[in-house]
Amino acid sequence: MQTDDSRELFHATCSGIKTARPPFWVMRQAGRYLPEYRALKEKYGFLQIVKTPELALEAALQPMRRFDFDCSILFSDILAVSEALGYPYNFRQEGGIYLEKTVSSKADIEAMPEACAVCEKLSYTAQALKLMRKEMPRKALIGFAASPFTLAAYMVEGGSAKGGFPKFAEFMKNSPEEFGLLLSKLTEVLSAVALMQISCGIDAFQIFDSNAALTPQDAYEKFSGGYIGEILQNMGGRARTMVFAKGMSARFAEVAPMGADVYSLDSSARLSHIMLTYRAHYSLQGNLDEKLLSEASSQTVRLETKRILEDMAPLGRHIFNLGHGILPDAKLENVEAMCDTVKNFKAQ
Repeated sequence: MQTDDSRELFHATCSGIKTARPPFWVMRQAGRYLPEYRALKEKYGFLQIVKTPELALEAALQPMRRFDFDCSILFSDILAVSEALGYPYNFRQEGGIYLEKTVSSKADIEAMPEACAVCEKLSYTAQALKLMRKEMPRKALIGFAASPFTLAAYMVEGGSAKGGFPKFAEFMKNSPEEFGLLLSKLTEVLSAVALMQISCGIDAFQIFDSNAALTPQDAYEKFSGGYIGEILQNMGGRARTMVFAKGMSARFAEVAPMGADVYSLDSSARLSHIMLTYRAHYSLQGNLDEKLLSEASSQTVRLETKRILEDMAPLGRHIFNLGHGILPDAKLENVEAMCDTVKNFKAQ
């Protein structure tokens, strides 16, 4: 199947149709590795870019202009939803994020606004997506949000923590009723957010379960996967569904049953092994080691990119990507080498 329409190519790949080449996109496309993005951020600041549709559009377009990716992803942040719920966030001077208040009781959860009010507060996201759809009618457009479990971890802990999430772990263990109530509330809200983004013309909705590895062994479905599965069901097939459960490649058997169209995997996994082991009917996304773009030569990047493509070519259903978000010190020549290799790849 050959087509110049990236949207058609993307949907075909998600459907399991073998295409002439895999589509690809890079998580966190707009980032500190681009000098034009650094200039934009220096002028306006990250949060203003996220909340200003025209600036969010510009941030999303910058990598598309340079590399002509098949897919474009919304420029936003997973904590935009927490802010709309009344838990604003910001960035520490020394690095990392913090929330101005935390969830600690049933009363906190019951005081959260209804899902419709949350979507109203996120109207800037809807406006940005509509601008992207208009600007890139033939490119696949991907929206996203955090999983309920990941968002809960940040909202209980109060931000990112180098020592893990001890407050959240204690909350899960000692306040099971409140923990379940919080996840149910977030599932309701995130389902509404997904449907809002779908109404703006996205082709796929990706759920980032960044804290998935905090779930107890053999209990991923109970603590996180089941809630993600509910969001996917609530989407009703209106867009393709994508899930990235960070750090769960070795526990993929726990992740796969939720029923997504596409699963993203980090660079610790061999995609073909996952596909063959689980006799998958879904597509896989990944999974070049993101550190190679910063540390390796462009020749090494080309070779490793080609290796992944050749490994998956006989199986199809592959969306090329990094194993995780692109790093701020990624070399532009390495990103170009990766992109050129994918674009010019011919399956044997």
